[in-house]
Amino acid sequence: MLQTIVFLPLFLLVYHYILYPVLVVVLARLLGGSRRPLQSGKGDDHDLPRVTFLVAAYNESLVIDEKIRNTLALDYPGDLLEIIVVADGSDDGTERMVEAYAGQGVISLHQPERRGKTAALNRGVEKASGEIVIFSDANNEFSKSAIRELVKHFRDEKVGGVCGIKQIKQASDRESSTGDSVYWSYESRIKQAESDIATITNADGEIFAIRKDLFEKVDESVINDDAEISYDLIKKGFRIVYERAACSYELASEKLVDDFHVKVRMVAGGFQTVALHASAIFKLTSWYSFSFISHKLLRYLAPVFMLLVLAGSLVGWQEPVFQLLLGAQVLFYGLACLGWYGLQRENMSRVFYVPFYFVAMNMAAFMGLLRYFSSSQSVNWRKAAR
Repeated sequence: MLQTIVFLPLFLLVYHYILYPVLVVVLARLLGGSRRPLQSGKGDDHDLPRVTFLVAAYNESLVIDEKIRNTLALDYPGDLLEIIVVADGSDDGTERMVEAYAGQGVISLHQPERRGKTAALNRGVEKASGEIVIFSDANNEFSKSAIRELVKHFRDEKVGGVCGIKQIKQASDRESSTGDSVYWSYESRIKQAESDIATITNADGEIFAIRKDLFEKVDESVINDDAEISYDLIKKGFRIVYERAACSYELASEKLVDDFHVKVRMVAGGFQTVALHASAIFKLTSWYSFSFISHKLLRYLAPVFMLLVLAGSLVGWQEPVFQLLLGAQVLFYGLACLGWYGLQRENMSRVFYVPFYFVAMNMAAFMGLLRYFSSSQSVNWRKAAR
């Protein structure tokens, strides 16, 4: 019984972080390798769809000007590009900064009450005139050809959504830069493989395009709006593909504590998604079920597995196999503690940073689990310092 309590969670951790990524990459090469990359049609405006570029921006006065200028400079015909910024609840002048671009076709939506990002997106899509809606955040920039790279996939009628790649700008003065960069590089490889096989399970809201006529109003109590929209597209029988040529660039959080709180919210929202759509997620005969459980659910549960492995190793420490396992954990968590110490002194090597970041994010995931089951996670998130 003790061996089961220890080695089953240990296997699930190894499976999630190592075996599943390897498996989908191999399957993608075997099953999806024949897919021809679509050309973006750069410079060819024939049959391009009208696009609405939608940004939910709560108190983003520090970055919204740069965001709008970046969007206006993208390689897409101006007469086919509508930009809508929903600044609901903002009291720092964000909406007034957006209104300054009204002469360039930028639409500002603002109401005093802050009802959360999901409510803002619902309002924005309702006003959108484009047949394709691209969701984005105020604190990122798109690569020049990003819109063309996203919309090219909608030539395939089976594609309901397209997700671009999120990349982290290197900045030595930001505590999360290295961790975020490693994480998103790892995530990108998995998403590309899942896309080549069938569909990704969860698009990233920073750079996510969908067919407007497939959008259904999202319940305002939903925490992870991008997960809900993704599920809805897949439920309707459409694919969500991953396009690495469409890039979104942003700085990591200034302080790791901001990343910590983002992770808390995401995991609380992840458990909400599982609860809302359990019948589909646990329909074990579908690709969606297999990939969501392997890629998402096991990640939400990783801190529970880690605690079980540690507790079981302590209980059975008199046996050699548990002594070895316990020693490995003491070493790993010791490196993480040294990483935390190095962070305080602003002098940390990568050897210590990676274990520290891994442990910190799983601590956040555990808090997200507690937040969900205590019903204490709000749809209004804690804003990171810009």
